[in-house]
Amino acid sequence: MRHELPFTHDSLRAAATVHRADHRMARFHDVDAAATVFFPRYFDYASDLTIDYLLARGLDLPRIIREGAWAAPLAHVEADYAAPLRFGDRFVLELVALHAGRSSYAFGLRMRADDAGGRLLATLGVVHVCIDTATFRPTPLPDALRAALTP
Repeated sequence: MRHELPFTHDSLRAAATVHRADHRMARFHDVDAAATVFFPRYFDYASDLTIDYLLARGLDLPRIIREGAWAAPLAHVEADYAAPLRFGDRFVLELVALHAGRSSYAFGLRMRADDAGGRLLATLGVVHVCIDTATFRPTPLPDALRAALTP
């Protein structure tokens, strides 16, 4: 089964609504030999922000993971990089798009410089699929998750 983003990178760049934002600084251990933030770190940042969003919306993720009734592994990730991010750079990561499907859900994020110019650094998208942990087969979104994804 192919899982694609339900929004475009153009729509993420132009989004007016910000559901949650996190102001950060690129850390030394985030950079690679080219002295720029190593590409998987962008997805670490995205994961931190989306988990914070779900927790703030009342989804008890630690309990859900402990109980193991369902899980939501990644099915698709993609990024469009616009400008380099280097050690010490301050940036803001914004959750600008949400999508709840039958058994999958998606987040769209935008990263910009945390300064007066706010230049675009990247857009990211992640798609998760809810699964039954016993069968590892897709299952409909639990009601609590669907509610958390509905602003």
